[in-house]
Amino acid sequence: MNHTRAAIRSQAYASMSQTRILWVTLAALITIASHADVTSWRNGSQGLYPANQVPTNWEDERAVKWKIDTPQWGNASPILIDDKLIFTEEPVALVCVESESGNLLWRVSNGYEDVARLSDEERARLAQSKIDRDRIKKELEPVNRQLYRLSRRLQREKGNQQLKNQVRALRRQVADAQSKIDPLLKSFDKPKTHKVNGYASYTPCSDGEYIYNCNGLGVVTKHDLQGNRIWSKTMEKPDHNWGGSSSPLLVDGKLIIRFSDYTAIDAETGEELWRVANPISFGPPVAFQVEDQWFIYTTRGELISVRDGKKLPSQDWVIPQKKFAFFNTNFLAEDRIYAVHGAKALQGDMYCMQIPETIEELERSGLTQLWHTEVSQERYYASPIEHEGLVYIFSMGQTFQVLEADTGKLVYSRKVPGKMDRAFSGLLLVGDLIYAGEEGGMAFFLQPGRRYKEVSRFNVGDCRSVPIFDGDVAYLRTRDHLYAFSSRR
Repeated sequence: MNHTRAAIRSQAYASMSQTRILWVTLAALITIASHADVTSWRNGSQGLYPANQVPTNWEDERAVKWKIDTPQWGNASPILIDDKLIFTEEPVALVCVESESGNLLWRVSNGYEDVARLSDEERARLAQSKIDRDRIKKELEPVNRQLYRLSRRLQREKGNQQLKNQVRALRRQVADAQSKIDPLLKSFDKPKTHKVNGYASYTPCSDGEYIYNCNGLGVVTKHDLQGNRIWSKTMEKPDHNWGGSSSPLLVDGKLIIRFSDYTAIDAETGEELWRVANPISFGPPVAFQVEDQWFIYTTRGELISVRDGKKLPSQDWVIPQKKFAFFNTNFLAEDRIYAVHGAKALQGDMYCMQIPETIEELERSGLTQLWHTEVSQERYYASPIEHEGLVYIFSMGQTFQVLEADTGKLVYSRKVPGKMDRAFSGLLLVGDLIYAGEEGGMAFFLQPGRRYKEVSRFNVGDCRSVPIFDGDVAYLRTRDHLYAFSSRR
């Protein structure tokens, strides 16, 4: 807590060789705040909290330091800046509470209307348009009911010309009424999203002074720690009807975001610097440094230069039948990256990729595959971790698998016992234990090693995010609450 920013930076760089890879997790990238801060998704994408010790039974009331209701749900994890805990709420709110008490400090909405530069006349027109749209919607309710009934009947009576004419006339009536809705209002319509994903599945990030946030409308914002909006940018809408969840990353002064392309934005000004087209994916990339340059490696195995957006030789993994099924974040361990992806009953792949020591080699050949292992054929929403020579992965269907980090040899595969829901939240290393959880709120701590051994199991209620940790305190965003758990109250 008492380390200065300069000391942290000096200590980090002093330990790095001039002739080999300068690898740094995103936690180190953006830790111009104190070492206890958690400034991005999965604590720098890695999910490592080796120095933290927290209670292992969160159902015990004695472990609850505080608990607050959250008016709207959200899937993203919180971040921690000094004494401020920052999180998102559906659909477009950014919220800040005191980390010690949970008391609300501020809440900011970042919807289309909030960030749009509209004149007073346009805002008045927008307000009237909403009234008109609600009236038209109500007037169309009996028409739509009749249209539904006749359309169903027409499926059975395909040759009934009179029925066809009635359906055609009703559709014209609906279209004519909807055409009267002000185009200005239509431009503020939300894109589609999956009810599980929503719009608030992007974990914010911070440089310790400012907060950078995305939402499923395609809106990107920069706020100071008091909640004041510094700049905003409305990008394209997510490229999948499920919405998006690729949390923003700060790398070398650039904010890396993804709605349909990987895009770099100048963190200072909000100016777009470059973009790289790519197939649909949901998980954020990891960043690493070779010599004096930064690169990102995506969950699909795409290698991109942060400096100019140039795409280098890449793996470009694909699941032919489920091309969208890339959900998690790869794990970076020194000069290796571990990646896992799959689809139910179709494919399951675990890769270990090595980062070369020089930019010349990286630009010529990209990363080198050290090994590939076929794993359980399921989706992998949870991000993997590597610890003391073993790699741990957790499938959506609750298959827990452990592989040797050097060879990819499967150590064991175990279906987690008991009735459980889908596993969305990634694996974390907390102290000397591994944390895992699932959508229904069942969470557990495991003993690392070559056999499956649960230390504890508890339920915190519906939850799709991962907790963050500060000393002996764990902060968890569930669907309905925000918790602080601690061994001391």
